[in-house]
Amino acid sequence: MPRLAETQVADSQVAAKSSTFPLILLAGVLACYWLAVIHQLGAQWSVFAQYHYGWIVPLLCAYLVFRRLQNSESNQVQVSSIRDQRSPTRIRESILLLFLSALAYAPTRLLHEANPIWRLTSYLLALEVILLTFAFVNIIGGFPLARRLAFPIFFFLVAVPWPSGIENFLVQLLTRWNVTTTVEFLGLLGVPAIQHGNVIEIGTGMVGIDDACSGIRSLQATFMISLFLGEYYFLSIPRRIICVLAGVACSFPFNVARTSFLTWVGATKGTKAIPLWHDPAGVTILVACFFSLWLLSRLLVGRRCRDAQIFPVDQSGKPDVPILSTNRLSTSILIASLLGLWLFLAEVGTEWWYRSHEMESQTSATWGLSSAAAQSGFTDVKISSDVLGQFKADESAHKLWRDGDGNIWQLFYFRWQPSESLENRVAVQLAKTHGPEKCLPAIGMTFNSDLGVITIPVNGIDLAFHQFQFIADGQPLHVFYGLYEDTTGPSVLANRRKDTGSRITAALAGSRNFGQRFLEIAISGPEHPADAKSALARSLSEIITVNK
Repeated sequence: MPRLAETQVADSQVAAKSSTFPLILLAGVLACYWLAVIHQLGAQWSVFAQYHYGWIVPLLCAYLVFRRLQNSESNQVQVSSIRDQRSPTRIRESILLLFLSALAYAPTRLLHEANPIWRLTSYLLALEVILLTFAFVNIIGGFPLARRLAFPIFFFLVAVPWPSGIENFLVQLLTRWNVTTTVEFLGLLGVPAIQHGNVIEIGTGMVGIDDACSGIRSLQATFMISLFLGEYYFLSIPRRIICVLAGVACSFPFNVARTSFLTWVGATKGTKAIPLWHDPAGVTILVACFFSLWLLSRLLVGRRCRDAQIFPVDQSGKPDVPILSTNRLSTSILIASLLGLWLFLAEVGTEWWYRSHEMESQTSATWGLSSAAAQSGFTDVKISSDVLGQFKADESAHKLWRDGDGNIWQLFYFRWQPSESLENRVAVQLAKTHGPEKCLPAIGMTFNSDLGVITIPVNGIDLAFHQFQFIADGQPLHVFYGLYEDTTGPSVLANRRKDTGSRITAALAGSRNFGQRFLEIAISGPEHPADAKSALARSLSEIITVNK
């Protein structure tokens, strides 16, 4: 009998060790999916200032999962209740969810490659990997384990950039509130300030409030922090809601305080002093928000929920970790192999699709700014470091001049070479979203009319522009804007990915990292759009050079 008992124990240990390999294999394949998604989203976390916090979210998710897996201070769960959740029906449902999520990954990945800042594909990629993880946990530990780890796994969604419609609405709303409140507050302090759209005029110059400084960064960071603290202290759902609402409520006044302080610095020490205080002020309000939410979370901690034990204990007091049968062992290895192979095919297939189009594409005539644009009469204007940091262009220029008729001209030019860097491709796609119809009203100009696409011959090529008219300080401002990919040349405006159809078209065309140019020319002086177009046609030969 003792030998029989020893044999049974040895067999149990061998079975446990043999079932460990497929679990490790599945976990390794799953980790590859997570790394792929983090790589895709990481470029947005680096380029968009309000999402810098995204880099810490995967670590917070891992920490929350680890805390949930701890067995200390746990209530025991009946072994039968867990084993019931590992029934063949639930296993089949989990396997189906696993493969459906993996199947959806490939087309999502193909679309995302051409649209690396598309929020829909960003969310789909994250959700597909989250569902993969949820199904994986359900297979190895049953529904109770998956349910207990649901919040730490789904917490990753706070790192995915918000839908553009919601984010743009909040940015515009918060910017208006921020600027208006700041102007009123400065008035109470005796600092004269006038609001011009999203710009505050003070005695020493103009202070612009960009998107990142609107308060959206504080709002998103405090939202993430409040959700984390609610889970960290195991707060009840109503108390977690209170914590989130408190984070939203405190982010706005803290950001107004920051904007007011920076504007006051600009009024007293000059606008050149603002960049020196910009980042320290931002860090200060973020730390203040964190400690405020931390204190509130501590106050909301009442009777702490006991964390139920993940695996039940057997009669000896040891965790009853599931041991896979021979059939399930083979099935798990097969699942892991298929998932790994599918991930490999999805990534390689996506890369092949875009590289094949890039190799077949022919670059049209090379053109750019003429050397005349650097001669007498043209004034070079320094482009802000924020714009340069976001756009990451290989060439950039901002010029001002006055022609013989007294018209005032302003020119922006950016040039991107084809890039293999995902972060640079995100910057290129970000540039596609910027146009005069969006940016100029944000600085106080009034949109008047969209005159459509025009084509002007210059030095042997046709240069296409989208013509707009704005009202600036009561005077008409004529804006000619063009975005061009090297493969289609200057006569065709680039696909700016404004809607779902255009984004799908870009993916089908294999448009990923073609070279790109951005040209915007604004003319103040002519009364009528036709006069502005004629003035542009006369002057383009001095501005643009062509090397065929």
